[in-house]
Amino acid sequence: MNIGDSADTIKKYFGENGFELTPLMAPTEVHKKFGIQAYPSNYVVDSKGVVLDRMCGFDEARIRKTLKAKGIAVK
Repeated sequence: MNIGDSADTIKKYFGENGFELTPLMAPTEVHKKFGIQAYPSNYVVDSKGVVLDRMCGFDEARIRKTLKAKGIAVK
């Protein structure tokens, strides 16, 4: 996945690779605000907008662990 990929491309990639979490793509302004320099960059953000974790690359186990540590249930 790369910046500029369509939502369909990303959904297809997630489906083909068995990822169960829903990806959200941010507009370029958000990339600039967070100073993203590598792709993919992933942020786990709670409902209040607090960044719980940040990582380069995709690590579903780490995302799940972060959510679990904050008491957020996932499938």
